[in-house]
Amino acid sequence: MNSITRRQALNLGVSVAASPLIAHGREVAGGALSYANQGIRGFVIGRVRNRDITYFDALANTGAKVGRIFFSFTKCRDCDRYGRAFEDIDSLKRILDLARVRGIRLVVVGDFPGTNRVEFWGNAALRESFVENWQLFSRTFGNDSVIAGLDLLNEPNPPWPSGKLEDAQGLWRDLAGQAIDVIRGEQISLPIIFEGVAGGSSMGLRNFAPMRDSNVVYSIHHYTPHDITHQHVNAAWTRTIPYPAGPEWELGKWDVELGVAAWTRQRMELDLRDVISFQRQHKVPIYVGEFSCVRWAPNRSRERYIADCLAIFRKFGWSWTYHEFRGWPGWDAEIDSEDRTVTKRSIDAPVMKMLLAELVGPPSVFK
Repeated sequence: MNSITRRQALNLGVSVAASPLIAHGREVAGGALSYANQGIRGFVIGRVRNRDITYFDALANTGAKVGRIFFSFTKCRDCDRYGRAFEDIDSLKRILDLARVRGIRLVVVGDFPGTNRVEFWGNAALRESFVENWQLFSRTFGNDSVIAGLDLLNEPNPPWPSGKLEDAQGLWRDLAGQAIDVIRGEQISLPIIFEGVAGGSSMGLRNFAPMRDSNVVYSIHHYTPHDITHQHVNAAWTRTIPYPAGPEWELGKWDVELGVAAWTRQRMELDLRDVISFQRQHKVPIYVGEFSCVRWAPNRSRERYIADCLAIFRKFGWSWTYHEFRGWPGWDAEIDSEDRTVTKRSIDAPVMKMLLAELVGPPSVFK
């Protein structure tokens, strides 16, 4: 399908101008949506090459305001530079136009291969290329009003050289700060999405001081515990565990402070204590970029897990994007069956109805 032009969008009566966003309690350029008070609620929508207008029609019909989409920065096998494939640039331009026509804003996530390996963090040329590519990306896309934010890196996970969390935080703070500087140097005022270390977990924001740029939104991903959310996704998660789960499942033993306990909504909230503390101390908006649970978690466990996630997000005023809309069938909210061979979708699937109710409801009161 050919790209939809700005003129075509205007002819369809869709506004392409953007009102201010709110960051740290003040208005900044970038759009009418606010990350505070659950102002952003939507879905992860995957990668840039595989979405069409039919997909965006369905996404818009959910009431979602935002989609979270990945842009791949390419890298050859034996080189130490990243780049941007022409096909991906053209695909993102097309996707932005499709989203514009349907009134959807997009959080664009940087997907840099190899950043989860120690070698990346020890390679100055690769890190410099990471920064340079965000600068070049910003020159192409940074002033597009459809973009609701630039997520610098999906689930950053630098090494802990001395076994201390602050080592990883320092590595990522330095690199992210350089990327923010070059983006701002291009006169781009879009919100920057900053995921903490340890794969974007709540722990990554433990005792973390905010970046000096005041238009940064802090983001986590929530799949804890993987023993429940990822059960039977791969060979690492072989047990069949219900939610809530009793202490006999020995969940939480990785947490040296809290230890093993029953996994309930109360324990889930305790697991998120670092991001809750960070939010309260620094008065910043929080965005849950991904959360989900596989649909074959036993006895409707997925419904209970997602319901508790949404209740917590509502309580603390966190924005969110559910992982994901019409992507891998294991996460698909429109597929209700616990039978992994079933792929039939329905808008009346219980988890989807739950998400729809949140999407059309009023924002929460930020606490």
